[in-house]
Amino acid sequence: MLTTKYVRDHLDEIRASMKKRKSTYPLEELLKLDEDWRGLKTKLQELQTRRNKESLEISQLKKEKKDITEKVAGLAKVKDEIVRIEGELPNYEMRIDGLLWNMPNTLHDTVPYGESSEQNVTLRKWGDVPKKSAKGHEEILLSLGLIDIERAAKVSGARFYYLKGDMVLLEQSLIRFALDLLTKKGYTTISPPYMIKKKYYKGVTALGDFEDALYRIGDPKEVEAKKEYEKVDEDLFLISTSEHPMAAMHAEETFAGNQLPLRYAGVSMCFRREAGAHGKDTKGMFRVHQFYKVEQFIFSRQDDSWSYFDELIGNAEEVFQKLKLPYRVVEICTGDIGTVAARKNDIEAWMPSQQDYREVVSCSNCTDWQGIRLDIKYDDKGERKYVHTLNSTAVATTRALVAIVENYANDDGTITVPDVLVPYMGKKVIG
Repeated sequence: MLTTKYVRDHLDEIRASMKKRKSTYPLEELLKLDEDWRGLKTKLQELQTRRNKESLEISQLKKEKKDITEKVAGLAKVKDEIVRIEGELPNYEMRIDGLLWNMPNTLHDTVPYGESSEQNVTLRKWGDVPKKSAKGHEEILLSLGLIDIERAAKVSGARFYYLKGDMVLLEQSLIRFALDLLTKKGYTTISPPYMIKKKYYKGVTALGDFEDALYRIGDPKEVEAKKEYEKVDEDLFLISTSEHPMAAMHAEETFAGNQLPLRYAGVSMCFRREAGAHGKDTKGMFRVHQFYKVEQFIFSRQDDSWSYFDELIGNAEEVFQKLKLPYRVVEICTGDIGTVAARKNDIEAWMPSQQDYREVVSCSNCTDWQGIRLDIKYDDKGERKYVHTLNSTAVATTRALVAIVENYANDDGTITVPDVLVPYMGKKVIG
């Protein structure tokens, strides 16, 4: 995991990044705790040396049949001080450990300052925005009998849905289209486990900030009696994206330099509580608790990661260009970037019913933030370095489907299938 030595060695750039973020992260508290901890460790080592020395002196005095009363009393005080310090150190270590796990990544120089998503910067736009508005995707799909929100709410609660008929096939077509595109580019397809141990989730994200968004398996808060989860591993969380199990896949491993980059295309169901999103996007399937996603992930050498950042966002743009969905790429500002990424670009697709662009892709370079916490290294001419990790959505099916339904809706109530998906669907029109 991240160490205080790493923080001290990179203190200037960490301080500059914190200042740019206007972060409330208690960096000075961490440094003071570390200083006190190191002082206690030094004092403990000195006392242990003194104890060993005085113990030998007492043994020698005993052999010489000399008075050891004063020496024994002094040694007892040394031992008491050792016990006191040994009792204090774990408290320091626990506080330092908690702060280190949640330290934000050091921002890239290009990240603009901003206090919220309203201050994200548009980098470029693609496609012609249709002049006409459209009905919302939920209304369109309900009229065709291709979605059932009401029964999903009955069975599972809010923010769930049943997809039906051709919408199921359209979703599977999206997945296969994205996987085929990435496979041709040399990405290895991955179907990951849907659960991760807590020790690895701590490595891939700031769990202190993110835990409320996750579903925990066997959480006593979620069951009525202990007997219901006694045999369940309470250390497991349902994944919120395949990025996380792919990042943890190589934890505690060291690569030869020529093994990198590793390019993965993960496909999985994603599970999210969507805590804090109440009252926003409550209709339909734009913001839901479960959805499929094809995710790009790269393990990279440090010197190469920014070229792969461009590659990932380029792949995602190609997906939406082939779907012929208008979009814009935005640079995420300091107030919206979160803890893990050093730089983040989003793609926002045009949603006719809202007459606005909405997020469909998020692309991040996490630099060595995850590599350090997961202890993933590579050999660089005999020097061990931490890998850089990068991730980007290729397609999150529910949001892409919303964009397709609204942008391809016809006046007669049908939905045209995007040309690139016709070979997978076997038809050109839905409804």
